[in-house]
Amino acid sequence: METEFAAPLPQFQVLGPFEVRVHGEMLDLGGPRIRTLLALLTANAGRVTSVGTMVEALWGPQSPPDAQRTVRSYISRLRRALTVDRLIVTHPAGYVLRLEPYVVDARRFERLVETGRDALCAGRPADAAEQLSLALTLWRGEAYGEFTATPALRAEAARLEGLRLGAVEDRVDADLATGAGVSLVEELTGLTDRHPGRERLWGQLMTALYRAGRQAEALDAYLRARTLLVDRFGLDPSPRLSEIHQQVLDNDAQLFGVPLAAPSEPARDDLPGDVADFAGREAELILLEAARATGRPAVVIQAIDGMAGVGKTTLVVHAAHRFAADYHDRLFIDLHGHASNQPPVTAMAALDALLRALGVPPDRIPQDPDARAALWRAELATRSVLVVLDNAADAAQVRPLLPGTSRSLTLITSRRRLVDLDATQVVSLDVLPEADAVALFTSVAGGDRADCPVHEVVALCGHLPLAIRIAAARLRARPAWTVGYLAERLRQAHSPLTEFAAGDRSVAAAFALSYEHLGAPQRRVFRLLGVHPGPDFDAYATAALAGVDLPEAERLLESLVDDHLLQEPAPGRYRFHDLVRQHAHAVALTDEPEPLRHKALRRVVDYYLHTAHNGSRLLDQQHPPITVDPADCVPHPLPDSAAAMAWFDANHRCVLAARTAAEDAGWDTVVWQLAWSLDNFHYRRGHLHDNIASWQVGLVAAERLGDLAVQARAHRRLGLVYAPLGRDAEALLHLRRSLVLAEQVGDTLGRAGAHLVLALALTWQQDDHGVLAHLTRARDLYHRIGNTQWEVRALSMMGASYTRLGHHARARRFCESALTLCLRHNDVYGQADTLDSLGAIAANTGDHHQALHHYGRALALWRDLDNTYRQAGTLAALGDTHRDLGEREQARQCWQEAIDLYRRQNLHLAADRIAQRSQ
Repeated sequence: METEFAAPLPQFQVLGPFEVRVHGEMLDLGGPRIRTLLALLTANAGRVTSVGTMVEALWGPQSPPDAQRTVRSYISRLRRALTVDRLIVTHPAGYVLRLEPYVVDARRFERLVETGRDALCAGRPADAAEQLSLALTLWRGEAYGEFTATPALRAEAARLEGLRLGAVEDRVDADLATGAGVSLVEELTGLTDRHPGRERLWGQLMTALYRAGRQAEALDAYLRARTLLVDRFGLDPSPRLSEIHQQVLDNDAQLFGVPLAAPSEPARDDLPGDVADFAGREAELILLEAARATGRPAVVIQAIDGMAGVGKTTLVVHAAHRFAADYHDRLFIDLHGHASNQPPVTAMAALDALLRALGVPPDRIPQDPDARAALWRAELATRSVLVVLDNAADAAQVRPLLPGTSRSLTLITSRRRLVDLDATQVVSLDVLPEADAVALFTSVAGGDRADCPVHEVVALCGHLPLAIRIAAARLRARPAWTVGYLAERLRQAHSPLTEFAAGDRSVAAAFALSYEHLGAPQRRVFRLLGVHPGPDFDAYATAALAGVDLPEAERLLESLVDDHLLQEPAPGRYRFHDLVRQHAHAVALTDEPEPLRHKALRRVVDYYLHTAHNGSRLLDQQHPPITVDPADCVPHPLPDSAAAMAWFDANHRCVLAARTAAEDAGWDTVVWQLAWSLDNFHYRRGHLHDNIASWQVGLVAAERLGDLAVQARAHRRLGLVYAPLGRDAEALLHLRRSLVLAEQVGDTLGRAGAHLVLALALTWQQDDHGVLAHLTRARDLYHRIGNTQWEVRALSMMGASYTRLGHHARARRFCESALTLCLRHNDVYGQADTLDSLGAIAANTGDHHQALHHYGRALALWRDLDNTYRQAGTLAALGDTHRDLGEREQARQCWQEAIDLYRRQNLHLAADRIAQRSQ
């Protein structure tokens, strides 16, 4: 095969110091990172190694910004060093090292081991010993020994070491089968010292000692093995080791010349074919390999769970083919845990099928369940078997099918989390990362069909492997389609799930099977969550939606997580995968009567309204209150303002979605009340654009209701938000309309508020004479109705205006008076606002150190209030003050923090103004 290449193929040696040789001469590969990169490609030869995997291997989590570019540079250097074209091939998801098996010593080793084991099973121990000895001579030291800091290579090294020890044991069995004994004692004594947990070695040592006429030492070896197993591993000797012990005691002649484990029957292989276009899952394969190659004398059972269509069976079958050479028999059984046309396979029926597959005659298979399971474990104890239990319903179904010894490997797939299955390593599959999703789509559709919109298509598929495969297969089957056309179909589809169907494969059908296997309470809450208006939810919202108590809601949510119909990205927060959400909504429309859907939606919207209303009252006790009608829900408990802010942060998008749902349903009162309830939070976080959207629909709702007082409030809040965004004309239009409406309905508090916000709007226009006129009117109106807190805030603003006009002494008197009143009434917001004004007065009079003191106190209070919008303003003022003191670095730090806060709030105009100061 080398004739295909213009140059001789390099030979890769990994079973010892990592070397690449051409004509026996070792190539100079360069420094540690480039050697690590080539070793990683070698370990993964023939499969795609993603750039992300390479970056992680070379630098760990703290990779430099140009890491991917450096990887590409290393690849170019390796291509030049290897001197052979087309060895390292670029793939959409990364790179592939194309190597024939005979050029890698590890692959030659595995093939020789497989040949030796086949000879041993066929009753040809001399041939087996020859092949296995030849395999073991390839080892020159520790595999990938210099790369112990790289997890992927450490896992591959552990796998190869496990294979090496197994090959040593097989070679010893072959030697014993040819009559050896004395010659093996020294070697086996050293092996049992280094690997005390491998019972097979102890049995071989006892046999060799017995054959050497050293019966007492054979019995002593058993006692040492038994003590080590009990003390170190908490295990009793296996039945086979105990049997050898009894044979030594009985002077059983069978110990001369009978191999310990040489099954003569042909191997059984029931594995389905591996998919040619397998992509990704490198991390999961490493986990499966690492657990299998630990070398510990423990039963290896690995359960792979995940949502429908995530590729559980595909991964397990691929892994089984990768591991197949290490096991004499390979069994596969579909347990039909989620099937539309038949019930789950019972454990009794599964055991019957598995025992027959191993060649056990039907008349030997017991009818008693426990006896049948015991016979299965006994058969596995004498064999090396890989068992795949696919599509399990639950732990109870598979528990009788598990082995009792460590010679076999069991792989289980299930849509349910099998957390109650003992001695099992669980791997939960998520959807594919973007690079792997693109690689899968490209592989199925064909590389010539993969143009630019592939990333959009896999995103519309939710990165779900089944959806990606179906979409790619449809594209491949329709030459007239382009990826862009497919993306447009998926975007525009009225029912997107209908696009993910091809032949007998359908994403909707896969989801339907999961839904049908739920209990009635789970099915009900699943479909009701399909009408939940927000992107995620917690148990309180679910309790309101379903009309159940909180413990029941938590139980139902956790059961749906266990069934992989919900995700839990953070403790107590739940969400759907996008395609599962579409299915839940479709099921709600078909299975849940419209009146019940309507009531459930109203309950959850009321839940968000009442909780948000309570939270807003905690954020600002001075905010003019509203009355919210009682509702059939229990709001989330909020003990203080910090809890309120945390709840708003977690549920902000949900409350906005509830407002949209209320708007669509025509619940106008709820629409404007949600706008009011969000207002304080929006202001504290600087979500001004969201506040505009909320009050715009709130104003329309108030106009439909004919409620002039609410209209006045909506106009006032819109004016307040438009002003700092530089939309002065709109701000003044809304504020003047608010003032007219407040006067029309006789709302004195509303009139005062309109004057106060008009003053704020004019501040942005630097019209301080107009500001003072409105503030004086606002102060007088607040004084008339006895609203001291808001009168104080007007005084504070008047002080800030006077200092901008140069009347600093008057300004200071107003602000000091306001601060005294704020302290008396424990008005923290007013204190912070007034301290900002006092800071401005000090700065304007040249007392910059005093300004820093006032601004520092104000910033601390804004942080206590968790008001990031006002924090940004105070930080900008602090930066200006540090600049005036010549402290450029402190100024730059304050300005940058303010800019970052404004940018996060999407207030780019304010951020740009500060950025200009720092230039």
